[in-house]
Amino acid sequence: MIFVDTNALILLVVGLIDKSLISSHKRTSIFESIDFENLAFLIGDLEKVVTTPNVLTEVDNLLNNFQRGHRWAYYQVLRELIAKSTEKFLESKKMMDSNAFFELGLTDSGVLEICKECDFLITGDSRLSDYANAYGIKVIDLKKIRNERLTSL
Repeated sequence: MIFVDTNALILLVVGLIDKSLISSHKRTSIFESIDFENLAFLIGDLEKVVTTPNVLTEVDNLLNNFQRGHRWAYYQVLRELIAKSTEKFLESKKMMDSNAFFELGLTDSGVLEICKECDFLITGDSRLSDYANAYGIKVIDLKKIRNERLTSL
């Protein structure tokens, strides 16, 4: 099972809607089509994706403003993601006592807890990536991969 965090899930959703939107959408403009393609390859099947209600809510809050041309496609992709992925729930009061809560907040402290049961975490959040590494969680940091690609040019 693969936990896909908010930033990575946003890239996935935008890419599934239309890869040409990646470079122009305000939430994904730091990425390129190759980043989406690599992410889609890593995930393979949406049924391997694990997420939380908190992450899905963040994704929807950040993406639900598509205009006419892409609005229907957005809802279709989101519905498919929700239908095929596994959604894990942790009570907020269980996360508030974690050390990560004070540094990362509610959503990401829950992500870390759930990732202990996953094969790996895919994120675009370097702070979350650093915490995951400290907890011994295998993590793929999309921003780090992108930055390494850009510095090797």
